[in-house]
Amino acid sequence: MRWNAGVLAGLLIGLVWLVAGLVLVVVGRRRRQVSRAEGAGNMAVIGIFLLVVGGLTWFATLLLAVVPG
Repeated sequence: MRWNAGVLAGLLIGLVWLVAGLVLVVVGRRRRQVSRAEGAGNMAVIGIFLLVVGGLTWFATLLLAVVPG
């Protein structure tokens, strides 16, 4: 496994996406519980999307770090 600057940057970017997604999921679910207004939990949907993006970023980064070439 190669741990160069590109791999570390990819892991850091993926971590940022995961943390941002987790924060949005938690905040969105709390807003949905407090408010009964239409669309109060939409932030949670965006958070789930960011969690998926972060996970895919980590997967692709680690895959590229392992594959020789």
